[in-house]
Amino acid sequence: MNWGKGIIIAMALFIGFITFLVISLVSHTIDLESEDYYSREINYEQEITAMENGNKLKRKIEMISQKEFVVVQIPEKENLSKIQVIFIRPDNKKLDKSYLVSGTKSYLIPKSELSKGTYNVEIRFENNSTTCLQKETIII
Repeated sequence: MNWGKGIIIAMALFIGFITFLVISLVSHTIDLESEDYYSREINYEQEITAMENGNKLKRKIEMISQKEFVVVQIPEKENLSKIQVIFIRPDNKKLDKSYLVSGTKSYLIPKSELSKGTYNVEIRFENNSTTCLQKETIII
């Protein structure tokens, strides 16, 4: 084999590699964390205040991952209302889930409703008509 054939083979392999990278990167979907990113950024100060209000609670809402369920445990002595648990999947917006919790202090979310992976969980609620927010990350 001479140098000419080697250079042609190396160039062909390099072009094939670059073509493979372009095709694989173009076919991968990338979702924004939220569609209303800019309006959420403007209201971020309110979100920080809500997180501070949530951190002031003596007993916080707990999320316990069990074999078949994610348990949302609400403290008995706190006066919490309008509880909303939002599972946000950073890599795929279609897998986001939202649950309203009312009338119970222990709410079960079946893991069968959630796809395997990492979720950013936002728990939004009111404590004596004060808006509160709690954020966690959970792996299913």
